[in-house]
Amino acid sequence: MNRRYLTAVTPLPDYILQVDFVSGSRLLLDMKPHLDKIRFRPLADARVWSSAVTNGIFVRFGDVELSHDEILTMAEQAYE
Repeated sequence: MNRRYLTAVTPLPDYILQVDFVSGSRLLLDMKPHLDKIRFRPLADARVWSSAVTNGIFVRFGDVELSHDEILTMAEQAYE
């Protein structure tokens, strides 16, 4: 079974990641609070940030990868 959760990702200015879901929902995720973590430091490079792509399950920025579950968890934590 080939599940897809994401239809598109767009890296916006000021480290906002626009994530479009197959449900038609759109999430704007502020990645700035995460850039100080070792895992996400490469995203501070404009070339890496602008390289965001999705295969429907993961978002990849070069060697940095986020699953759709992680994206939702990060969004939930932002509102706590």
